[in-house]
Amino acid sequence: MNMPRMPELAREQLPEDKRHVWDEIVASRGFVRGPFSAMIHSPELAGRAAHLGAFVRFESSLDPQVRELATLITARLMDCDYEYAAHARQGRELGLRGATLTALEQRRLDEAAEEDRWLVELVQQIVLKHRVEEATYRSCEQRLGLNGLVELVGTVGYYLLLAATLNTFEISP
Repeated sequence: MNMPRMPELAREQLPEDKRHVWDEIVASRGFVRGPFSAMIHSPELAGRAAHLGAFVRFESSLDPQVRELATLITARLMDCDYEYAAHARQGRELGLRGATLTALEQRRLDEAAEEDRWLVELVQQIVLKHRVEEATYRSCEQRLGLNGLVELVGTVGYYLLLAATLNTFEISP
């Protein structure tokens, strides 16, 4: 297991006027670890990211299966083992299709279940091509509505932020 590139902070090491951020993250997640152990070096960033994460995880209108599958696809495309490990169990518990879970586990996204390929294609286009093709956009908008599509893109963006943080600072599962 790699050691993170930065020291972990304790609550007492934060400036006194920023310790509330630590407390808010602990109140929401139960701990400060993973990407937040890096982000807490910038308490303002950590607090804002945690706030966005709370919306994405608990308040979004997205179907939980769609959210978790988008998270897992993003984690795989970013080669982020921490993020993948953190969400694989949740995906199984939510009943994601076995063929899709196997494809993700084996890093063969093109073998996902037919019913999930629309989401694989969308996330691949966002992450790898940096643009979404018109046909993919229209198909996803029809499936989710405009609000749902906006929330899905925001979800992918949130997990890209976490994966970039985890990978940059070499935080292992």
